[in-house]
Amino acid sequence: MSERTIVSDLDEMSLRGANHVAEIIERAVKERKKCMIALSGGNTPRKLYERLASEEFVSRIPWESTYWFFGDERHVPPDHDDSNYKMASDSLLSNVPIPPGNIHRIMTEKPDPPTIAASYELTLMKVFNLAPGELPVFDLMFLGIGADGHTASLFPHSEALQVTARMATANKIPETENWRITMTFPVINEAKQLLFLVAGEDKAEALRQILEGPSNPKAFPAQLVRQKRGFQLWLIEKSAAALLTQ
Repeated sequence: MSERTIVSDLDEMSLRGANHVAEIIERAVKERKKCMIALSGGNTPRKLYERLASEEFVSRIPWESTYWFFGDERHVPPDHDDSNYKMASDSLLSNVPIPPGNIHRIMTEKPDPPTIAASYELTLMKVFNLAPGELPVFDLMFLGIGADGHTASLFPHSEALQVTARMATANKIPETENWRITMTFPVINEAKQLLFLVAGEDKAEALRQILEGPSNPKAFPAQLVRQKRGFQLWLIEKSAAALLTQ
């Protein structure tokens, strides 16, 4: 099931998104005593993360029962300005009472990207208590899209699009030769809830192709997000939604 909501700006996106996240956490903790969340990076979610760290949500959310992961990461140290972890830590994680052991970052300060991905798989297996062949089921995964149609670090025509037997993989971006570590589509498609945050006029054509265009997942990888079950909420800033017809 999928729902699309057009918002006027990042302030409205952050408020709607923060309330949605809080409701998911409250429900999961009530049902299972914990909530497992995978964060995304980039500029779009920053204001939402900051909103979650405001007093309204600090007092509302049972932070001690939340566990935090990263859907993807750049191959840079955790204190680098391009690090998804650094952005999430500065805006959210370091400002709320989450036990440090509940935050599971990708160890991108290490030199070998495939080894980093394999290590993160082991982390997922341990924290989720997975048997061989099982996949983690996140209560919530944050996702975005790029102007090229990628999501997480699953880029057009990249090798990671074909990875179905791994939970995490190292992916070299074809245009730049830079490495990313990313969760794979099998993990994304197991999630109970996906929250897409899309903002900016530069995303409008890719978003139209992803949501309304013909099937072309090699060129627009976000089309491969096909949950087995669960719910997708798309919060779309109005300039990014400008070319949608539905």
